[in-house]
Amino acid sequence: MELAETLRRRRSVRRYAPDPVPEELLERLVAAANRAPTASNVPYREILVVDDPRIVRAIRQISPAMLANPPALLVVLTDLRMAVERIGPCGPICSLVDSGAAGENVLLAAVDEGLGAQFTMISAMAGIRVILGLPEHVRVDLLIPVGYPAPGPPVRGSGRPVFRVHRNQYGR
Repeated sequence: MELAETLRRRRSVRRYAPDPVPEELLERLVAAANRAPTASNVPYREILVVDDPRIVRAIRQISPAMLANPPALLVVLTDLRMAVERIGPCGPICSLVDSGAAGENVLLAAVDEGLGAQFTMISAMAGIRVILGLPEHVRVDLLIPVGYPAPGPPVRGSGRPVFRVHRNQYGR
């Protein structure tokens, strides 16, 4: 699929078919995430693949933003210790930008593979740490539900915002 077509077809999927996502497709999504940049090329980003329905259910219970019931989740993590040691005080902020880039790669790769996905944030950091067995120095930046879109019309959100574009100076 051409990039322009992939961009046009990308949308946030909030309803999934119950079919499991094949391991090879999950590996392709992880590979897409790994192609995203990191500050100074430091490997502080990690990806955790969750396809155990019990763990997905537990995460849904503590994450009100995750409306979907996906067959899999990709969790984008940052090793904060490494980010600070190798990048400096801006490491935790840089890593958030980098996690967004990894997430967008996953969303575009999902479209290319016939899958649906979306970004979801996590506010219950303590709870997800316990569920996923994360050490204290690892932060969850994004939850990305992944699966085959459910049949039927897509769930409509608020639509795509139209951003103001400026040239050379703000307001022009």
